[in-house]
Amino acid sequence: MPHLPAHARFPRRPSARSRATFPPAVLASLALGAAAAVGCSPSQGTEIPSQFVPDSGAADATTDEGGGPSLDAALFDTGLETGTGPSCKDPADTDGDFVADDLELKATLTDTDTDGTADYLDPDSDADGWLDKDEAANPHLPTGVSGQARPNTCAALADTDGDGTPDVRDLDSDNDGVPDADEKAYDGTGAKGCRVLPDCDGDGVDDIIEVAAGSNPVDPASVPPDSTLYFVLPFNASEQHRDFSFSARLNNADIYFLIDTTKSMQPAIDAVASSLDSVIIPKILNGDPSANPPVPPIPGARVGIGDVRDVPLAPYGDPGDSLYRNRYSIGGQDVWGNVAAPQGQAPSFTAPADVSSILSFLQTEGAAGGGDSPEGTVQALWLSVSNGPYKVYGSGMPWDADPPSCASAALFGRGCFDPMSIPVFVVITDAPFHNGPAGNTYDPNIVLGDAPAPPYPPVSYQDTVDALNAVGAKVVGVPVDTGTPGAARSDMIDLATQTDSLYHDDAFGGADRPIVPKQDTASGDISDEVVHLVGQLAGLGLKNVTTSRVSYACAGTSDCNGDGAVDKSWVNPTISPDTSPYDATRFITKVEPQASAASPVPYASFDATTFYKVKGDADLTFRLYAKNTVLAPATLQVFAAKVQVQTPKGQPLGGPEGVKVVYFVIPRATGPLH
Repeated sequence: MPHLPAHARFPRRPSARSRATFPPAVLASLALGAAAAVGCSPSQGTEIPSQFVPDSGAADATTDEGGGPSLDAALFDTGLETGTGPSCKDPADTDGDFVADDLELKATLTDTDTDGTADYLDPDSDADGWLDKDEAANPHLPTGVSGQARPNTCAALADTDGDGTPDVRDLDSDNDGVPDADEKAYDGTGAKGCRVLPDCDGDGVDDIIEVAAGSNPVDPASVPPDSTLYFVLPFNASEQHRDFSFSARLNNADIYFLIDTTKSMQPAIDAVASSLDSVIIPKILNGDPSANPPVPPIPGARVGIGDVRDVPLAPYGDPGDSLYRNRYSIGGQDVWGNVAAPQGQAPSFTAPADVSSILSFLQTEGAAGGGDSPEGTVQALWLSVSNGPYKVYGSGMPWDADPPSCASAALFGRGCFDPMSIPVFVVITDAPFHNGPAGNTYDPNIVLGDAPAPPYPPVSYQDTVDALNAVGAKVVGVPVDTGTPGAARSDMIDLATQTDSLYHDDAFGGADRPIVPKQDTASGDISDEVVHLVGQLAGLGLKNVTTSRVSYACAGTSDCNGDGAVDKSWVNPTISPDTSPYDATRFITKVEPQASAASPVPYASFDATTFYKVKGDADLTFRLYAKNTVLAPATLQVFAAKVQVQTPKGQPLGGPEGVKVVYFVIPRATGPLH
């Protein structure tokens, strides 16, 4: 589809008596004409196009006693009755189009299409593909209205949209935003009336919206996916609103496995490696409806991996330990555990190649090191989301963390997380945390013994919590049973609580609980537990949900609205004196959450912009308010904006059901331009 609205290429001639609405008597007759054009009766739902309905809020210099536009009785004539149009004293018709030369402005040699042939000699004066003989009359106008029928060559010419320019010289006769030339593609013979009916198939959706949205304007069974997604906004008319339902489901997540690889964790490493492709990855991406509770799919999930041991200083870790690794030397090559898209196509997904390679390497390398019981998980989590430097000093030998190695500067952290995805850390360990909620702090005199100024970390527990919350991360804790019950679980519970990594449990009156199992997990059950916990996050996990809005544009070569398909091209019109496409978000005054009728309600509370503690993949309703206080165009214009549900951190939610492309139809101003 070409860039729309196409009518912007066809400027209209100004008229002192330009009008955008029909008198009430004409409206009723037009409804009948529109119904007849599509072979249905008015009772089948044919609607008068909204830009033709009188609006008491329209900007018009003259109003009648009821406050609406004051319309004269000669909207469609040539001016013969009022003396404002061309005279027709001679019925001569040189080009044989049943339009007198006088009405084709022979006296001034008018050449509407500037093709070098004056209109009185040109069978298609405006070069729109419709012959003057066919455009001179509009049988869809009510009987008795000027231009409905023409008994002779001097009879008044049809002016369907009442803008003072007859259809024979008007490139958009019905002012619906689809040029007459383009209407030819949908209605080659004129039998359906597309040129002169703004909704030529009578399905209640204006042709310009159908063309913009990619539905068929001549097929009443073909309408945009949500035909309510548009507003008709006359200049300075009353504010309008529509309610839109969005899904809040978790669609995009960067799932990062942070695995403790100290000496007691070998069975857990083997369990993850053996089940990653057969259980964990396919069930996370495809979902598992048979699980209890069901596991919703996360179709936009990406996967990464890193491992944690401890600082290589006694008594905390062993010599040679790495506090955190995201880079591995495998077969003489550096392999990074950065999050990446899985391999394969639905439903046959497997882990990214580098993730699988790293897990196999960890199995072969074997679990080792670790020193004392607590491990450096807090430090590793901070490193994974941070781009900052990190050194450990002791005994004169520094340990340096690798800097990030991401494919794009837009990604962040050593895991290379996408700002448009929610980071989800799956922490698998049997150990409490150094510098964690229960203490187990490093001795700064050892760790920072000869650090240069300014001092480097270890970071505090609060530093890590703040870093995770700053990016909207969630932490899924998998405490592994290796003989010390509860050693890791209490720290995981606190970390999940501090990062709002919670799900809502409806049992016993309902409570918000951390996404951590109620008891330690046996090594052989790790894969099922990972799927269960990620499923809790996707299906029951709590999150705050708000909206964002941007002006819509699409090059026509990519998926611009998130529905998984390449979308048609779109660019908003440029309004002088601007030199860039107009920002359609200027028509949106606010987007407000609306109370749910569901029981129980799927959130804890809401305010003017945000739902709080939304449960899982709930459906939410927002009310979008729109008003046009900025544009009073000489020709109808159409704009589009995109509204997205998201977290307050800006991470989109809901997939295709979380985004709406909303169209704004701005009718030609009915009074003086502002």
